[in-house]
Amino acid sequence: MKLNDIKMIVTVLLLGLSLFTALLLESRMHAGYAIQLVIILIGIILVACALFGLWIEAEWAYPFTLVLFALSLANLVWVFTTTKTFLPFSFGLLINVAGIVMCLASVGDYTYQELETYETGKSKKK
Repeated sequence: MKLNDIKMIVTVLLLGLSLFTALLLESRMHAGYAIQLVIILIGIILVACALFGLWIEAEWAYPFTLVLFALSLANLVWVFTTTKTFLPFSFGLLINVAGIVMCLASVGDYTYQELETYETGKSKKK
C-alpha cells in the first residue's frame, strides 16, 4: 500500500468516528435533538462527498475534509454545552483534532507541473 492510500483510509475512519461521536452525544441530549439529527444527516452526505473526492484523489478532497473536521469540532462544542458529557466529548475532541492535523499535513502533497515555455526570440537559424 502507498502512503496516500493509508492517509485516505485513516481520514475516512476519523470522519466515521467523528460522526459516531456526534451520535453518542445526540443520544444524551434532552432538547434540540431534532436539529442535531439533521446536522448529522447533512454530515453523512458531506462525508460521502469527501469519500468520493479521496477515492478519485482530487486536489480539493483534503481541504474539504479539513473543513468537515472543523465544522464537526464546532458542532461537538455546541453539543457539549448542552449535554455536559465529558468522556464522549474528549473522545470526539481527540478524533477531530487528529483529523485536522492529518488533513493539514496532506493539503500540500500535490505537486504542480511547471508550465512549458518556448523561446520567442527573433533569431533565425541560418
